[in-house]
Amino acid sequence: MPINPIGGINPAIAPTGVGQSGQPNLRVGLEYIGKIISFDSAGTAEVQIGDQVFGMKLGSNFAVGDVLHFRFLGNDPNPTFLLLNAGANQAAFENVILSGTSLLISQLQDEAQLQGQLSRVESLLPPLLQNPQNTQLTAAQLQNAIIMSGLFYESHLANFAKGKWPLNALMREPQNRPNFNAPQVVNKQLDALENQTIRWSGNVWPGQQMDWQLTYEQEESSPSSSANNVDQTIVSVIELDLPKLGKVQARLSMSANALSVQLRAEKPQTESLFRNEISELKNTFNANGQELKAMEVLTHG
Repeated sequence: MPINPIGGINPAIAPTGVGQSGQPNLRVGLEYIGKIISFDSAGTAEVQIGDQVFGMKLGSNFAVGDVLHFRFLGNDPNPTFLLLNAGANQAAFENVILSGTSLLISQLQDEAQLQGQLSRVESLLPPLLQNPQNTQLTAAQLQNAIIMSGLFYESHLANFAKGKWPLNALMREPQNRPNFNAPQVVNKQLDALENQTIRWSGNVWPGQQMDWQLTYEQEESSPSSSANNVDQTIVSVIELDLPKLGKVQARLSMSANALSVQLRAEKPQTESLFRNEISELKNTFNANGQELKAMEVLTHG
């Protein structure tokens, strides 16, 4: 597909040369215009940006003379650029100038996409639960996995400044660990803000993978139930692929301190087991003081 020439990009800064480190004087996060001046025998494009020439693998749909739009991602270990798409709507953005913070966020999102990371909290630590039979400890560890994921770091930092969050807890968050990957965490923070959803994935106990999603839903309520006529429901969905039971899912919805539980199972025999044991499970919830609004086993579909 031919690339249309790009002009009038704001901001667009041409590098002035090579600094003392031997790397071009490009600023991370800013956008640059480059022009393909030739291709070598191996098909590598030589792209001129300012007075510097870079070798880039661009593919066969580019030609000499094409003008391209890039964002500079950094020099570690080599100069790296993100090729930005140019299209018919490019002129609409010509007079848009992003702030430094916006450019940084945009850069981090681009890097997260390049790394191919999902918008979820990936557990890189040992299994979360060493003793899953201890229900109180399990609840605390699951809560801690979300709170200490790094998604709420700025809030915790503000509370630390007010004396409401301990320093030792702050130092355990990903932002203060070696090899902190800023693009991944920022991408997940923005995803959580936009979609009001947090996703966790990892080993919940040795050899067992778990996918966990937390979100909240707003529903219209009766005029007498709340001032704003809106009920908030916290929804927790846990998915496991267990050695004997197969794939199972538990959906827990909490609204006004009342809990609703829906269970699904991929295997018919597991579904039958759930139905046979549902009365005992209800009694367990009630015995622990949890108000149970509803509990049902759904047919796998």
